[in-house]
Amino acid sequence: MKPQKQTKENEVFAALDAGSSKVLCLVARPGNEPGSLRILGIGQAESVGLEKGCVTNVQEAVASIQRAVRDAQYTADLQISGVWASIGGGSLVSANCTGQTVLRGSEVRTVDVDQVAENARQSALRAAPPWRDLIKLIEQGYKCGDVVTDDPKSLMGPKLECHVHALYGSALAAKNLKRCIQRVGLELLNYEPHPWAAAMAALSETERICGSVLIDIGAETTSLIVFSENRVQFTDVRPWGAELLTRDLAMVLGIGLDDAERLKCAVGECRPSEVLPHEVVQIEQKGGVSRPYLRELVVKTLSARVRQFFGIYRKLLADAGALEHVELVVLTGGGAMLPGITDEAAEVLGRRVRIGIPREVEGETHVTGRPDAVVAAGLIKCALTESAKGDERAYGVRRGAGFFGRVKTFFIGDY
Repeated sequence: MKPQKQTKENEVFAALDAGSSKVLCLVARPGNEPGSLRILGIGQAESVGLEKGCVTNVQEAVASIQRAVRDAQYTADLQISGVWASIGGGSLVSANCTGQTVLRGSEVRTVDVDQVAENARQSALRAAPPWRDLIKLIEQGYKCGDVVTDDPKSLMGPKLECHVHALYGSALAAKNLKRCIQRVGLELLNYEPHPWAAAMAALSETERICGSVLIDIGAETTSLIVFSENRVQFTDVRPWGAELLTRDLAMVLGIGLDDAERLKCAVGECRPSEVLPHEVVQIEQKGGVSRPYLRELVVKTLSARVRQFFGIYRKLLADAGALEHVELVVLTGGGAMLPGITDEAAEVLGRRVRIGIPREVEGETHVTGRPDAVVAAGLIKCALTESAKGDERAYGVRRGAGFFGRVKTFFIGDY
C-alpha cells in the first residue's frame, strides 16, 4: 500500500469564485500526488448583488459570500482566515508586451534579467487601455539573439528581450470585492483573473503546449484564453453568457425568466436531430401550473443562439491571430452543461471539443465532474503553486472549529 503524504495542519487553502449566478467556496489541502488537491469543504449560495462579475450591491453580495463560506467551513470542519478570489467581468482585456535591454555582445547577467523584466512591466503599464488597470503579468519567456528560453543567464547576444502577457481589468471592481470579503471576516490573500484560474484547473500541460482555447461560459460573461507552446497567446472576456439562452426561451415562448430557466435545465438540448417530431414536454411553472411546450421549438431556439455564440468566438480568435494556434477547444462554466453544446461548437469552430472539469482532484466529490467548478479549483491550484515556493500566506486556515464553533458560524457568521 502506498504511504499517504503527511500534510501539516495549516496546509489548507480556500478559494472563492463569486459569479453572477452562484458563489462557490472550496476548502482543500494538497493531495497525495504532486500537484493534486483533496477537497475538504464545499459551500455554494445563490449570487445576489453581483452582475457580470462585479459587485453591484455590497450588502447583498456580502450575504451571498457569507452563506457560501459558512457552508464550506461547516463541511470542512474548520474555520478559514483568508481566501483566494477570482476577478473577471466584462472589463478584462489583454495585450502581449515586450521589454528590451542592450547587451552589446556580452553575457547575460542577473542584473540584465531583472532590468529587462522591469522594462517589460513598464511596457505593459504604458499599454493599459483607458480606464483599465494592470492586474496580472504572465511571463512568456526571454529571447536572446535567435534563442528563446525561460532562463537566459550566461547566454551571449546583442540584446535581451522579455515577453509578457498583460491582463487588464477594473481595479475598482477588485477593491469592491475585497471589501465584501473583509466584511465577511476574511482576508483576501490574492486574486487571479477568471480565465487564468479556469485554465490552471482544466488544461493539462500537454494541451497548453500543443494549442488549446478554454472558453468559460458563465451566466453573464464568457471568458476565453488561448495557450500554445505553454504560453498565453490571447485572453478576452465577452459581456454575455448562458443567461441569453434563458432570455431567448422566455421571449420565444412568452414565459417568465424563472420558468424559462427551469425549462432549459430540464429539457434543454442543442441538437435538433436528437428531438422526436412533435415531441411535447411539460414543466411545472411558478404557481404549480403545468403547461405543454413543443420541444423542437425549445431546441431550435437554443441551437440558434449557441451557434451564434461560437461564430462570434471564431471571428474573435481569427481576428486576434489566435485561431491558428488552437487544436483543441475546452468548454467550462455552467453554460457548458447544456447537452449537445460540444457538437455545435465543433461544427462551428472546426476543432475538437471537450468539456473541461477540475483535474487532479482526489477523493469522491461531485466537484470533480462539474465544469462550473473549474475557476474555484484553479484558484486552489494557484495557491498550491505559491505555497510550493515557500509563501506561507497562501494558506487560508486559522483554527479548528469544534461543534460549538460551527454552530456559532452557522447562525451568526464569522465576524
